[in-house]
Amino acid sequence: MANAIQSLKQVKHMASNFKIIIRQKKSDLHIDLIGEFDGISAAELIDVLKDNCNKVQNVFINTSNLFLIHPLALNIFKDEHLFTDSFQEIRFIGKYGNMMEPQESEMFWY
Repeated sequence: MANAIQSLKQVKHMASNFKIIIRQKKSDLHIDLIGEFDGISAAELIDVLKDNCNKVQNVFINTSNLFLIHPLALNIFKDEHLFTDSFQEIRFIGKYGNMMEPQESEMFWY
């Protein structure tokens, strides 16, 4: 029965105004972004994804608890997304999901 459900919960504190909560349940990874999403936050999210994307099938990033999203952070994340195939199956959900979802065909991403 212990192998039936594997769950992992981790909280990463970046700056005092941002944190990432990571939960893994079976083959799904749930990431909650909380606070202000700036360039450093984008780099931290990229590191979390690089460390975890190859271990799961589905990645859901919840954006509902963000209160500010910097354009620079979106550019950093977009640039990394374009060069990393393992980021292709990420689903952004929540209040700012559409804003954060990388769109390769759009000239202005945010």
